[in-house]
Amino acid sequence: MARPGEVLRKTLVWSYERGTLQYDIICGLILAFIFFVPRSCFLRPRTDMQKSGVQTVSASAGQPESPARPRR
Repeated sequence: MARPGEVLRKTLVWSYERGTLQYDIICGLILAFIFFVPRSCFLRPRTDMQKSGVQTVSASAGQPESPARPRR
């Protein structure tokens, strides 16, 4: 039986051969992460982009939206 430290090392450096059960489990975990983690976990809130002055393109009109500017 492999020691837990050895298993962790092999998993982190991806040293399992293709076609082994361990390799298939790691690939399955990666695919599960890709497909089951919601997209919102990777998107920044819109307010952060507006504060930095980044312009976004509106999908419906194709025109850039300007960030909110204070009135003088």
